[in-house]
Amino acid sequence: MTTANDLLRPKNFRRNIILGCILLIAAVFCVVMTVIFAYVSNQANQQLDSIRKDYREAAMRREAKVDAVSEQVKQLQHKLDVLPNRTADMTADKVKSVVKEENAR
Repeated sequence: MTTANDLLRPKNFRRNIILGCILLIAAVFCVVMTVIFAYVSNQANQQLDSIRKDYREAAMRREAKVDAVSEQVKQLQHKLDVLPNRTADMTADKVKSVVKEENAR
């Protein structure tokens, strides 16, 4: 004779197995998504590091150019500062020579 409990057991096991399979598939899906996220995140970080490196190199080149131009400006400023003194000395020398010539006459 079959009892009511014997009839319910196979259905319960089947339900438990189906539920276990669904949960196992969900867990595997979560693991796969985590691995994909970690891989994509790592690639994005590498790309960001590459972009930062490129910008750092560009900034260093720009700084080198700025330093070169500022040195040129410094040299030109020094030449400009000396120029009025030289011009004044040359003018004074010419005036002295003209004055001497006029005194000699």
